[in-house]
Amino acid sequence: MPQVRFWHWTDLPWLLEMAAETDWQIMSPTDKAVARPELVRKNAHRNLLATLSSPGGTAIVTVDGGRPVGFLLIGIRPDERTGEPQGYMADIYLRPEYRGQGLAKQMHELGEEYLRRLGIRRVTNWVHATNPLGQKTSQARGFQVWGVMMEKLLTG
Repeated sequence: MPQVRFWHWTDLPWLLEMAAETDWQIMSPTDKAVARPELVRKNAHRNLLATLSSPGGTAIVTVDGGRPVGFLLIGIRPDERTGEPQGYMADIYLRPEYRGQGLAKQMHELGEEYLRRLGIRRVTNWVHATNPLGQKTSQARGFQVWGVMMEKLLTG
């Protein structure tokens, strides 16, 4: 029976692996065609470690039989408009065989409770345009679209 809990240092190898997998999976086919997998992996590891080592940064982990099978990465940073601390749900991932069981919801609930205990009133997340499941899940958890990031490739 999977359990949702806060991460331990012993989870770090699995978290690094899942962070790299998440970054690769949410990438658009166009980006994958030109991406360097080793660079994607390196950046995913750097981002995970930076968030976990930042003040208030943590991860919620879903484990099954002692092995992590999912995670929600949470950071805290100042709101760019008010300067107040805000939560940031940086990444969420569940291995495919664990999806649809309410585990992502449990990770979100534990993460939100953690932020409330710290006095955080606002939380954001960034969902890639090519991740409709992530968008649907975020909206089901009460997140609203507040901005759209766009890209243009410059030629010649």
